[in-house]
Amino acid sequence: MVDVSNARPIGILVGYLLTCAVLTARCIHLLWDRSKVSTSHRRNAILVFSALAAVSLATTWYHMFCFFQWSYEQWALSAPVGLDADKLYLGEWLRDTTLFKQAWVSTLERPPRAWWSLQIFGFCAVWSIMLASQSKKGRIPHLWIFMLLGQIVAISFAANLSFLAFTVFDEGSPSESKKSADKPKSASRSSWLPLSWLVILAINLGCAVAIPSNLDHPQFMFLLLAPHVLAFVPLLMNSVFATPAPSLLSKQPPLLAQAATMVILLATAITGVTGEGGAWENVKIALYEHPAVSSVGWDVICCWTSFTAWHILGRT
Repeated sequence: MVDVSNARPIGILVGYLLTCAVLTARCIHLLWDRSKVSTSHRRNAILVFSALAAVSLATTWYHMFCFFQWSYEQWALSAPVGLDADKLYLGEWLRDTTLFKQAWVSTLERPPRAWWSLQIFGFCAVWSIMLASQSKKGRIPHLWIFMLLGQIVAISFAANLSFLAFTVFDEGSPSESKKSADKPKSASRSSWLPLSWLVILAINLGCAVAIPSNLDHPQFMFLLLAPHVLAFVPLLMNSVFATPAPSLLSKQPPLLAQAATMVILLATAITGVTGEGGAWENVKIALYEHPAVSSVGWDVICCWTSFTAWHILGRT
């Protein structure tokens, strides 16, 4: 029987894993339902993003489970003497360990590690305004589910599922096209809303750049959580405010803004690495020196692959 004091931490972990599974199933169900009626013939894109989603989930979560194992072993080393080495003390471990903070601090505590982790904040921020631009079309329901899935599973995995959604929902039905054409012009306003997405992107970028140098700050957790929360803001603004008139910004986030975000984060990361006398070799070593870094690092690698594939296959 589970000790009462351990029931809560075990329940939180089980609830987290169940939420991951439910959100994944919900996204796949949405894609499956649409694919049965979709007129899209972009089979190559569907195959590519399906394969990339599987690869990203496998690589990131292999290393995530390795992180869980590492975290437990670290806890066991400092646990009270007398614990049975043949028994698992999951409740005690989870009660004494803040996995979220432990994982992120591990990925940020040295510049070569931060080189990997900073990039994932950039991809998340860029992806958030990609989702916002798609939500304005009104074709894909519940896009916030993809963002939530990305926050708790992996950005690259959820992004690939969203790219699949963009693809299978790309060709609206005649009735959908007619509804769009019949919308009164008075419902449209100025195109300030897409510009506000770029403001949120800039704020998100500022928070990400500040994170590595504030690991010991008493408000570090609030700073760390800021990019996670800000990722939902563009979608939230779309649902709260009236849809503006179509514009170039609303069709796709400007490629220049996306590229600038990643360049600034990479420049920050490279400055940190070179500042301590490091080199590219240190960055490669950092990828496998800690399982949390490996999980985030492979998320970054998969993001570069997937976002590049989207710009080649999806923006046509």
